[in-house]
Amino acid sequence: MLLSPLQVNLGAISTDTSILSSIAIILGSVFVVYQISQDKEMLAAQVRAADANAEQARLTMKQFLQNSDLATMDLVMRIYEFADSMEVQRSYFTVIRSKIASLEDYERLPEEKQLAFLQVASLFESLGFLVEKGFVKAEIVDDMFATKTAWEMTKPFILGMRQRYATEDYYFFFERLFNRLSKTDTGSITGEYLAKKANGKLTG
Repeated sequence: MLLSPLQVNLGAISTDTSILSSIAIILGSVFVVYQISQDKEMLAAQVRAADANAEQARLTMKQFLQNSDLATMDLVMRIYEFADSMEVQRSYFTVIRSKIASLEDYERLPEEKQLAFLQVASLFESLGFLVEKGFVKAEIVDDMFATKTAWEMTKPFILGMRQRYATEDYYFFFERLFNRLSKTDTGSITGEYLAKKANGKLTG
């Protein structure tokens, strides 16, 4: 049986359409695969960028903490240099030797010795403030300064001032520092010595 030209053309068109449809499907699949590949590369780039940012943030934070530690140590050393000056050492020695028991004893001292009490108490008030606000660690102060001795020597003067003027603001941070160091085992040499002495373990 002979096919008419119309039937031949319709068959060719049908075949061409199927081929085009297959090509379209293949091209679509290729595009999808390509797009997924591009998305993966973009995602990987974003992950690398995020990792780089996280690493940069970590390094920045590390540098910040190092700078903070250096600044804190510089602050402590400046205070220590001041406390180690002849003037402050003389005041500290004066306070220890005065051995007052009340505010009245303090007021009977010469003006120079009274100023020595004010200087020592003010020094430890400043240290207590720095510890309270988190600028300096308490154990650093405990290792570098005789806080407990200073408090015991100035306590009659401080408590007398509070009672006379009906306020607890006088050297508030000094007392807070003393209480903190008294209740916490900071590992200082003085603390170890006192602990051994209290337990009767000192042989010398």
